[in-house]
Amino acid sequence: MRTAVIILGHGSRSTGSETAVRAVVAEMKKSGHAIVEHAFLQYVSPTPQEALARCIGQRAERIVIVPFFLQAGAHVTRDIPALVADARKAHPGIEIVVTDYVGNHPLMGKVVEGLVKDLV
Repeated sequence: MRTAVIILGHGSRSTGSETAVRAVVAEMKKSGHAIVEHAFLQYVSPTPQEALARCIGQRAERIVIVPFFLQAGAHVTRDIPALVADARKAHPGIEIVVTDYVGNHPLMGKVVEGLVKDLV
């Protein structure tokens, strides 16, 4: 099954704020994932719908969306599930799944520890 990954960030009006999401996409492509796209919920493109269309255009049969958020706020608990429900209706032949949000991953404590260790 041809799987695509979408790293889904919040988006910001600040220039260059999407750099972190783009870096994750680049890293995933280096590690061998063939289809990896990025998208943002607000302010900048591409939109989630545009990223989905790009994945489908690359013949993805399964799309994994990774919410690049630190907390389970309204975007994670309400907006992303609604977006995914709409996408599943619009693309019934494509499997669309969502991972847990990045901030809830068990390694986040190690990430923070690494950041602090670099300064201590």
